[in-house]
Amino acid sequence: MNEPIDYRLIRPPGVGTVTGIGATQPQAPPRPAGGSGFANALEQAEKRRDVTFSAHAADRLARRGIQLSEADRQRLSEAVTAVENKGGRNSLVMLGNTALIVNVPSRTVVTAMGAGMTNERVITNIDSAVIA
Repeated sequence: MNEPIDYRLIRPPGVGTVTGIGATQPQAPPRPAGGSGFANALEQAEKRRDVTFSAHAADRLARRGIQLSEADRQRLSEAVTAVENKGGRNSLVMLGNTALIVNVPSRTVVTAMGAGMTNERVITNIDSAVIA
C-alpha cells in the first residue's frame, strides 16, 4: 500500500492506452458526422471538377444567345482538366464557334465570345489553347 505513484502512467482521458512506461498509443482522429470522410472527400473532388462561370461570362453568354449543352459542358470540363494536367493557367477553349477564356486553377470561365464577336480577333494573356 505504500508504493510510490509513477506519474508517467497517469494520463488525461482520451489520450491513449499505456503500452509501456510513459508511452501512449495515438488514437484515430474522430470521424466527421454525417458520413465517411472518404465519401465527403470524393464529393468535394467531384465538385472541383465542375467548371463554373463568372458573372461576366454568364452575362456574355446570355447577351449573345450562346447556350452550352450538357455535352458541351462535359467537353469543357475535360479540356480544362487536360490543360490543368499540362500546367496551364489561362486557356482559350474552343467549343465549335464559341471561344471561352478559362482560368484553369479556379476552373472558372472568365469570358466568352461567339463566332465573329471579337473586334480584332486577337486574344491576349493566355498560355494555352484547346480545341474541344
